[in-house]
Amino acid sequence: MTPDSQDGRRFNYRLLSLIAFAFIVFIFVKLSGMQIFSGRAYRKASEQNGVRVVPISAPRGIIADRHGTLLVKNRPSYSIYLVPYEVKDIDSAAVRLADVLGGQPDEIKKQIRLGWQGYFRPIRLKRDVEFNTICFIEEHVLDFPGIILQVEPTRLYPEGNLGSHIWGYVGEVTEAELASPSYSDYTLGDIVGKDGLEKQYEQYLKGQNGLKYLEVTAAGKVLGELPDKQPIKPVRGSELTLEIDWDLQIIAETELAARGSGAVVAVDPRDGAVRVLCSVPDFDANLFSGVISPEAWNDVMTDPLHPLFNRSIKGTYPPGSVMKPFTAAAGLANNLINEFTHFETCYGQKKFGNRIFKCWRPEGHGKLDLVGAIIQSCDVYFYQLGAAEGLELWSATAMASRFGQKTGIDMPGEFDGLVPTATYFDSRYGKDGWTKYLMVNLAIGQGELLVTPVQMAVLFAALGNGGYIYRPRLISRIESPVNRQIETMKPEITGHLPITPKNLEILRKSLIGVVSDIRGTAHAAELKNVVVAGKTGTAQNPHGEDHAWFVCFAPAESPELAVAVLVENAGHGGSVAAPLAKKILEKYFENVPAAPRTVSDSN
Repeated sequence: MTPDSQDGRRFNYRLLSLIAFAFIVFIFVKLSGMQIFSGRAYRKASEQNGVRVVPISAPRGIIADRHGTLLVKNRPSYSIYLVPYEVKDIDSAAVRLADVLGGQPDEIKKQIRLGWQGYFRPIRLKRDVEFNTICFIEEHVLDFPGIILQVEPTRLYPEGNLGSHIWGYVGEVTEAELASPSYSDYTLGDIVGKDGLEKQYEQYLKGQNGLKYLEVTAAGKVLGELPDKQPIKPVRGSELTLEIDWDLQIIAETELAARGSGAVVAVDPRDGAVRVLCSVPDFDANLFSGVISPEAWNDVMTDPLHPLFNRSIKGTYPPGSVMKPFTAAAGLANNLINEFTHFETCYGQKKFGNRIFKCWRPEGHGKLDLVGAIIQSCDVYFYQLGAAEGLELWSATAMASRFGQKTGIDMPGEFDGLVPTATYFDSRYGKDGWTKYLMVNLAIGQGELLVTPVQMAVLFAALGNGGYIYRPRLISRIESPVNRQIETMKPEITGHLPITPKNLEILRKSLIGVVSDIRGTAHAAELKNVVVAGKTGTAQNPHGEDHAWFVCFAPAESPELAVAVLVENAGHGGSVAAPLAKKILEKYFENVPAAPRTVSDSN
């Protein structure tokens, strides 16, 4: 062997040794890096491969009436989740799930995309799943890898649709809502309040969701809860105690439904507490707490009576003759009249300009003073009073009384109604496009004037309590499950009627006569044991039959309850709305003994 060949072999050996050494150094550095710098990340990934994080939905807070009667609670139901890590083929899984759950595979894939929070976080696909579907999935569990079933609370409302407009309803949070900062701590599939108290007090009712950690095999078999990972317990939502009296609410809803559509609101004049709030037609809130079918949703949305529309706070109507006490208040406040003032005799009609305005009583009421005109609800008297006041004075008094303004009730979506002014008519008809005789209609609560039932209940409560306008409130207290902390809702005065005590007494005397005087239009609301003060109204409706109104407070001298009743397309308030209010008052004052009869009472 020559020296040259020996040198070549030594060179090759050294080169191979150097390459081998470099390879060993590379492997060492790589392993060291994985152990030292990336060890924590790999260890976490390894742990997560064997851990399933399962969300636990918090029960929403329960709702009870003022006497503690439980009205809204929760029931257990099944939800179906998908764990992305355990599903090898999302497309084929979506096809299988669509066959079982209904719908299209693309819809399921969209849910997975929107609900994605990582490979190991379950994504809710459907809530309140039918029991036979649950059984099918359980029986064919190997055909549905990555699918888990979870028991979750679902809202349960009273039977018979009672109180539906009080609580409103719940539903899954939408994509649009998730884009709002107000819903930053929600994820797709979470339940939120959509209307009523469920929406108004969402932050209290929703509670705080929890988590549990399950140990699973590579095949997805659950071995149990992870022993060294403590679950995060859910915190249920706060309990709401209402000011609602459920016994009165049932009477109001039952009696109103028997008469047609409309609204009833009852408040305590002493502090604004709402004892009754109902709107008919109502709806089944339980339909929305589960998974509402497209057919059921379409039925609700296309119903011509609009059952989701809360007439008690959103319905705006001409008040008709229930406005007359406030028209009288404007005249009294500006010294245009007193309780003994007479206008021209009522012969059943009166001409203003080139138009004849009729009284509701064709033969007329004769010559009346203010008290008699309110008791008998004489239109001709108030036509003349309205003309004497004029639009500017009348509208100023109406707005000072908080007509045309929201009451501030703790419910979403309240409407404010309308008080027409000169500015309003100028914008609608032009500067010279309207006549001063529009005031004739407004004086009796017709024309463009619009009110809500809750406004009328609050304002008649103020007539009875000395003029104080309270913000109506449905909630009495909120009790948190954390340390049982209680937040009590306080009465709030938002204004005062622009009526002196002397003039309030004149109106009170007149409203008592409406009910107790044999000539009064609300004689059907008279009670044996309590003096009632009230006013009927028959409001013309351009879309159909007249609306029937009756608004009252009792006892007249020191009222505890004010009630506003509106029955749509029902005719006269005295014959339709007043008897309904009487039913509510009878229940409320059922334990008050009847007043003893005297010889003069029987004559």
